[in-house]
Amino acid sequence: MLRGLSVTFASIALAAAHLAAASTFEIAPIRVELGGARHIAVLTLTNVEDAPVVVEMHVEDWSQTDGVDRLQDTKDLLGTPPVMQIAPHAQQIVRVALMRAPDPTRELSYRVILQEVPRAAPKNFEGLRVALRLSVPIFVAPAHGKAQGTLAWRGKWLPDGKLRLSATNDGTGHVEVTDFALRIGAAEILRNVAAKYVLPGSTMSWTLTPPAGLDRQAVMHLAGHSDAGDLSSTVTFSGA
Repeated sequence: MLRGLSVTFASIALAAAHLAAASTFEIAPIRVELGGARHIAVLTLTNVEDAPVVVEMHVEDWSQTDGVDRLQDTKDLLGTPPVMQIAPHAQQIVRVALMRAPDPTRELSYRVILQEVPRAAPKNFEGLRVALRLSVPIFVAPAHGKAQGTLAWRGKWLPDGKLRLSATNDGTGHVEVTDFALRIGAAEILRNVAAKYVLPGSTMSWTLTPPAGLDRQAVMHLAGHSDAGDLSSTVTFSGA
């Protein structure tokens, strides 16, 4: 499991323009789990630049609707300090406190948003400056029992010939799908490494381009990996 995150957000260059200077800071950990006796999380931000960086922090409720992540304001958690200036090559400790009781049986999901406040552009600067924005997931365990995700995989052939593969989480906790491959018999036909979280009660999808001449009637098997362990399932297909 990764324990820190270092992100460099290089600017997008305009035509015939100079690149903006990259802005880099690190955060650890990259995922937080609360519940039981643990109601406060501590994160460490590290400025690896030679100039100070100003960062705003806020916490959002995280849900998924129609395969899209949704964030909205919440008072369930409190993040402090909300605004901070981190000196060059210095660290800043931030805390996130749970302000509500856990759900009795189901995991709750939130995200801590860390947004860089851009510095003033240097004189005669040409280019597009883009502020760094990081999002750290927070999961709150249920009050009773252990949260566990359960995925059901379904496929659907689209009119353009592509395959939409969907995972529905019928469990009580999240699953982070990190990678998977689709096989017909012993032959691997598709591989995907686009990681996605699937929250409890939600469905997330991947749109894949199959090889030409693929037998759509063949039994398709999925094998992959997640933060909960290996994945293995026969894909159920719905009508076009």
